Amino acid sequence: MKKQANIRYFTVLAVLLAAGMSGYWYSTGLPLPETINIFAAILLAGLPIPLWLSRPVALARGAKRAAKEEIDLASPAVIAETAKIDTLAVAKGGIVTEGRPYVAALVPEGISQGALLALAASAVRDSSQPLYQAIYQTAIERRLHLQRLSAANEFPGYGVEALINRSPLRVGRGEWLQEEGIEISANLLTKADQLSQRGQTTVFVANDKYCRGIIAMADEIPQDNITAFHKFHRQRLKLVMLTSDSRRTANAVRKQAAIDEAHANLSPQDKVREIQLLRAHGATLAMAGNPATDMPAMAAADLSIHVGALPETSVSADAPQTPPAFSIVLKSGKLWDFSSLLTISRSTMSIVKANRILAAIAWLLLLPPALGLLHVFGGPFLPPFCAAAGQLLAAILILLNSLRA
Repeated sequence: MKKQANIRYFTVLAVLLAAGMSGYWYSTGLPLPETINIFAAILLAGLPIPLWLSRPVALARGAKRAAKEEIDLASPAVIAETAKIDTLAVAKGGIVTEGRPYVAALVPEGISQGALLALAASAVRDSSQPLYQAIYQTAIERRLHLQRLSAANEFPGYGVEALINRSPLRVGRGEWLQEEGIEISANLLTKADQLSQRGQTTVFVANDKYCRGIIAMADEIPQDNITAFHKFHRQRLKLVMLTSDSRRTANAVRKQAAIDEAHANLSPQDKVREIQLLRAHGATLAMAGNPATDMPAMAAADLSIHVGALPETSVSADAPQTPPAFSIVLKSGKLWDFSSLLTISRSTMSIVKANRILAAIAWLLLLPPALGLLHVFGGPFLPPFCAAAGQLLAAILILLNSLRA
């Protein structure tokens, strides 16, 4: 919209300039036919045709290059927005890590390991959160007996609360359990700190008023991601990780993955506020996250990135379904591809900048003689056909330059 407004302003300016200067020369005694030629020459020289051509062809070429890298864009304009990005916000699960969490350790207190895992799996069996699904699947693989739920309620970013035999069962973050009045022993808190320092996510399991133990969940960081993060640093991108994990877990993952900042203990709403704060401090950022939990935060960023191919959706006449709108879709599932897109976008915008310089040179060469600057010193006015030829030549040069994108 801003670009279209600029084009309109330049067009209006060209018309006013042509009318004003041709009127001035007519008032000096020039004949009407010559004045009309002056009007036409100024109008042709001043129209922003080269400026209008400086951007769309280059962006379309950049988008085509991105498509060859298996990168889908919401529109070619995303190329221009990507070139401005100086901060990349990433979620932990499925973005920094593989997104395939597994049970790394069971630390029960007063019950067996199997009973601890069965309690947790009973509570989270209906959750779609990958962490809780991994707990449930592990319990099924170990053929543990799961109890029937009377009711269950999930609090995104905090945990799951369930009712089993009229007894409340909570599975989730330790801080949340303590806020709910659950007693956690010093031994479990110490063990949780030790596990967190290894980069593992600690899931606390409480029955009634007492914490029954910890399930430590691990999720590997692919070497490709670590390589990508180093590449981002070379491209002068600041990396910020947003996660619901504890501060110790977040810091451990941050160090392993070479990330600049890690903001921990965040609910989905907290992540939105962190994005807004980063933007308020002048950051232009893109966010890659899990659509199931991070969509509000991704929508708050300048650009949203989906890592992986979009799931196919069934469309019916009664209830058509459409996937969420993402600015960028990295179909390969590799965050590394955003580095390629950043390279494409920056090179494309350098071509757009060169096109704008060509447009400015065309104006500087055509407008002064069209306005009568040479006539003041005894020279001729610029003929309309020369103004048109100059604009055409500038347009051809810009189009040829745009094809390099």
